Amino acid sequence: MSTRPHIRGNRAHLASLVEGFRRYGEQIAVVSRMGLRQNSLTYAQLAEWAGRFAALLAARGIHKRDRVLLWGESGGAWLAAFWGCVLRGVVVVPLDVSGSAAFAARVTREVAPKLVVCDREKLASIAGTPAIALEDLPSALPREPLLAPVEGLAANDILQIVFTSGTTGEPKGVVHTHHNVLASVSPIEREIGKYLKWERPFHPLRFLVTVPLSHVFGQFMGIWIPPLLAAEAHFESRYVAAGLIRTIHRERISVLAAVPRVLEILRSDFELRFPDLAGRSARLTGGKPRSPAISALRRWWTFRDVHRALGWKFWAVVSAEPL
Repeated sequence: MSTRPHIRGNRAHLASLVEGFRRYGEQIAVVSRMGLRQNSLTYAQLAEWAGRFAALLAARGIHKRDRVLLWGESGGAWLAAFWGCVLRGVVVVPLDVSGSAAFAARVTREVAPKLVVCDREKLASIAGTPAIALEDLPSALPREPLLAPVEGLAANDILQIVFTSGTTGEPKGVVHTHHNVLASVSPIEREIGKYLKWERPFHPLRFLVTVPLSHVFGQFMGIWIPPLLAAEAHFESRYVAAGLIRTIHRERISVLAAVPRVLEILRSDFELRFPDLAGRSARLTGGKPRSPAISALRRWWTFRDVHRALGWKFWAVVSAEPL
């Protein structure tokens, strides 16, 4: 069994990524926190859970093009349900975990899901639709997984319907097909293949994702990119600077995926820890708004205490506003 990232050419659909999960075996795929407990799934376990969720869908008579509403905290159970839907060609409707019950009810009326999978505390908000709590998923799943994608799954099939928040008007559902996602993922996958030999000394890469998986940016950094690198996806929903910094250092995180608001929180914390940061930056750039090229080594040495606080494996931030 190969533990190295496996790069393919053009994919017919996104369910093909699950094949890679089985090859990666006991490597960690997902790390998340539920209360004070930290939970993790290996790639092999994620593939099995996804196959078992696909079997659950089949047992409940939920077929290709039917809809499943997914509303809960990011983590292994959420991803297992998502990938199980992908295997069966079932359309996922992901909702922001912080969304209101009223918003969820409006979306439910519009998309008419055959099943709702949500955090246990949200079950009371769901009426008239069969529902399963994410916390109960391990015990609710059939023992035997469905390993193969549903027959006829293709790139033009609908993958998901992503809703806007509705804060500036009526919520709008945006339909994503497998092709829509592959149009962004496939070029990145081909480029990654050129540089995998340089990834080996740093393997496994670890992504800390602070954006919900109901958002396109969160999905990109938490669902689509990690499997291309056999990387670990860590999820955190608590935006406390000290906690994020501890997590990055303790878990040896390589990449932080965050929106600008989270980066502002981290910057404020570092400015308190290191009051001379602004002065160091000014000296480094000569006080010019647009500095000349500065060597990476000089930058590293100037901010070595910041690097030490985050851990020596941390090397990148990817930031975007969630869509």
